[in-house]
Amino acid sequence: MEEQNNGSIKISEEVIATIAINAALEVDGVSSVMQKVLPSTKSVVGNIKNVRKGVAILRTEEGLELTIQIVVKNGYKIPDVSVAVQTNVKDTVANMTGINVIKTNVIVAGVVEKKAKND
Repeated sequence: MEEQNNGSIKISEEVIATIAINAALEVDGVSSVMQKVLPSTKSVVGNIKNVRKGVAILRTEEGLELTIQIVVKNGYKIPDVSVAVQTNVKDTVANMTGINVIKTNVIVAGVVEKKAKND
């Protein structure tokens, strides 16, 4: 929360999650973002009670730690797509909210075939 002379500004976790999801979907090779937390995610994010729209959000004194689950399109290099998602989510959330993003964890939850153009 940022204090100003006019009052305070608080950005909800729902808004942060929406920004993160949209940023992940902008990355070439991302098919979708999982809206449900997979059981295997618990070992990565620990306490997952602050999950909004499938994005785990941890607020610390230094900033935000985000964990997002993606599905990658077949034929794309998973490490390349994951790094691009980390960068785009971190930069977009920080730019839009003014909140420091200290870490962005990406979990690849699956791989799907690209749809044919005539489907």
